[in-house]
Amino acid sequence: MSRTRSRLIALPLAAAAVSLGLAGYQASAAEPVSTHGLPAPCLSDAETLVGDLDGDAHVDKVNNPWLSGTKTTVQWGNGDGTYSAPVSVASLVGTQKGEVTTAAVADFQGDGTLDLVVNVVEPSSGDDPSAPRISEYRPGPLDRGDLGSADAQQTDIGEAQQLRIADYNKDERPDLAVLANTGDGVRERTVRLTNADGTPGANDADANNKYGEIGTPADLPSMPSDGWKQFYGSCS
Repeated sequence: MSRTRSRLIALPLAAAAVSLGLAGYQASAAEPVSTHGLPAPCLSDAETLVGDLDGDAHVDKVNNPWLSGTKTTVQWGNGDGTYSAPVSVASLVGTQKGEVTTAAVADFQGDGTLDLVVNVVEPSSGDDPSAPRISEYRPGPLDRGDLGSADAQQTDIGEAQQLRIADYNKDERPDLAVLANTGDGVRERTVRLTNADGTPGANDADANNKYGEIGTPADLPSMPSDGWKQFYGSCS
């Protein structure tokens, strides 16, 4: 067979291989799977994280308007591409009249299941900050009824006004940015660098000196607005 004819046969075969490879890539991008066999978290838009919250291997939706953690809602996946109506995190965790609920959702443990940090507090009317009624790290899977976790742990977040995901120390683990009332008219961005086991780190002075910021109610500290994008790609 001549070299010209070999080349003519090779070209369609190469094109077919590229086409099949591209199709395979597109399929994997549309339905990403984590190394733990669960659907990998992804973003359907800048304010909506798609991933498994309750450990049933079906994706759920977490919507976080303005990425502030103050109006977060959950839609439970039915496993057939449909979802429940949105329900607020505040109602699920039993927020009472006068209280403010802030929430941050991410795969802190890196196991394919989404985890939750939630803080419920009645804002202070005086100089001293209020102590939260609920301040917990809740690793997934979470209960559909109240977002409870069998392994919930207390946190030291304080009187939070916002909770946001951030990437401060570039260790491939989601960190927390907390906008908090720290008393005497001060509003402070404090950080919780995530530990190797996925738990939020302590309120550390060195970390706050490096990554934090101090402001006032009239001049709030800046807060990260692209935390999810640091860790999760588009679902499409």
